[in-house]
Amino acid sequence: MKRFRIILAATCLILCINCFAQGQITTRREKLKDFSSKTTKVVIPDDDILAEALREGVTSSWTITPYEFCSQAEFDKDKTNGNFYFLLIVNNKQRKEITPGIKMITLVKGGEGADKSINDMLEVVSFPLCSATESTGREMIIIPAILTIMQKHASSLTDSELKAYMSVKVSPKDMKTLSKKRVYISKDDLAPQVNVSRLSKLNPDLVIEEEDYVDSLFTEKAYNSCISYVVAPEEPMSGSLCYKMIIEADNYKLLYYKKHKITARNGIGFLPGDIENINDLMK
Repeated sequence: MKRFRIILAATCLILCINCFAQGQITTRREKLKDFSSKTTKVVIPDDDILAEALREGVTSSWTITPYEFCSQAEFDKDKTNGNFYFLLIVNNKQRKEITPGIKMITLVKGGEGADKSINDMLEVVSFPLCSATESTGREMIIIPAILTIMQKHASSLTDSELKAYMSVKVSPKDMKTLSKKRVYISKDDLAPQVNVSRLSKLNPDLVIEEEDYVDSLFTEKAYNSCISYVVAPEEPMSGSLCYKMIIEADNYKLLYYKKHKITARNGIGFLPGDIENINDLMK
């Protein structure tokens, strides 16, 4: 076995040397190294209720790169230009879904292949925003937080080759900071499977509240407070996903981020397991 491992390691080394001899491989990390020095073009949707919210969100919270606003027509014209990155709202369809279930904010790099579809562009980071077909209005106030989260993630991608391939996630260390916070979960963000009678046993700092009150804490940037946010299709179908998150109101830090497939047993919203997990983290 030891001899086999030595032979395998030697083979890999030879392959690497051959690759460098033939021409250095451009890794994802290398492709993204110019991100901070390039202009990010923010694509404002045509005749969309989210257009002004995106514009205001970028103006108030985008600090990681120079940026400028552009139309969908300008994006179509410039998307093959490798000198630009693009921030835009897109409809996202899971493999088994017939139609897109949710909208996402995505950051992509211009370049070859972009003329085929946005899926052929180099994705930097994407984040769930709202249902693709129905607006609750909550997405309007949450956009600055999402952009802050995306920027933090994007800035870490060139730290190492491993991080360059990572998607957005919350570290155990960050989740543990929930124990120092007061967490407000909207009643509307609870899945039907959550037993309301068990909510009386929650940590005193884990509060189930009306959506309007939860949102007011977020808009006021309430100190040391966190709020819930859920993204899912209005009418789920086979393969549809539900995203659940807890975000700090005062500095927009993501402290909880999970997803699950929506089924008859696992509806839209925070599942009983999520509530138990968050409650345990707050002890």
